[in-house]
Amino acid sequence: MEKKTLKQQFWAVNAMLIATVIWGLAFSAQSSGMKFTGAMLFVALRSIIGVMALLIVIMIMDLWRDKRLSWWGRAQSRREREHLLAGGIACGVLIAAASTFQQLGLLYIPAGKTGFLTALYVIFVPVFGLFFHRRTSLIMLAAVFIALGGAYLLCGGVGSIGIGEIFVIICAGLFAGHIIVIDHYAAGCDCVRLSCLQFMTAAAAAALASLIFQEEWLWCNIVSAMPYWMFCGVGSSAIAFTLQMVSQKYLHPVAAALLMSMESVFAVLGGWVFLHEVLSTQELLGCAVILLAVIMAQLPPDLLKRLHK
Repeated sequence: MEKKTLKQQFWAVNAMLIATVIWGLAFSAQSSGMKFTGAMLFVALRSIIGVMALLIVIMIMDLWRDKRLSWWGRAQSRREREHLLAGGIACGVLIAAASTFQQLGLLYIPAGKTGFLTALYVIFVPVFGLFFHRRTSLIMLAAVFIALGGAYLLCGGVGSIGIGEIFVIICAGLFAGHIIVIDHYAAGCDCVRLSCLQFMTAAAAAALASLIFQEEWLWCNIVSAMPYWMFCGVGSSAIAFTLQMVSQKYLHPVAAALLMSMESVFAVLGGWVFLHEVLSTQELLGCAVILLAVIMAQLPPDLLKRLHK
């Protein structure tokens, strides 16, 4: 049984790392897409593409596994369906809000810096987790503070926080809430269906907000931004967020958050390669410190006790 658990955790870690690579590179696409559309419209467009991609996956899985198509899949009882629906709506509202604040932040600060500020959810997750009675080991807590130090190095301190930084810090708090909610719902759900319902909710919420705040819906701009919201919709939304939900079935939420913080490293690298954002020595050091924190998060929780024996 122990071997099976370790194997599941191994694949969960690798799946989460694949998700972080996609998310990190998506920051460059998000930044480029914001030149053509408003933040909420961009979130709505990428969410719609995510839904379409996940519906195809659901149909293939149903036909392969059950030889028939169904809306609820293996959630047969009313309780299971209510659990799935509640999780999809809760995750969708949080992801729509978090993604919108992230997009707004990209209007003011570079993609790489946005990525590392977003990674501050590694600080919020263990704090929020206390309200749900989730215990965190000393090693993980140490990793959290090391990750915070890495973010501090990359951002050059906190003396110049502006509206862009504030937007992204709010985004980080919302993403932390999203991680906690997934931790609550994912274990008892079909994760692909949960992710699909999440993006249905996010698409509806973001589109409605876009109309309320009177963002421009110009067809020429939507077409110009298509490569960016298509990449974010298929890669970041459909693939990466589904991998996150599957991974969180087998990972502690703080370990998941620390692994997800690796997206900040890939965000900086993506900004450097695709947007020609320059990395200073201090910023590279910040990337290295975050990587150290992620490695620490994978150490056994009782390692300190073992060393004292």
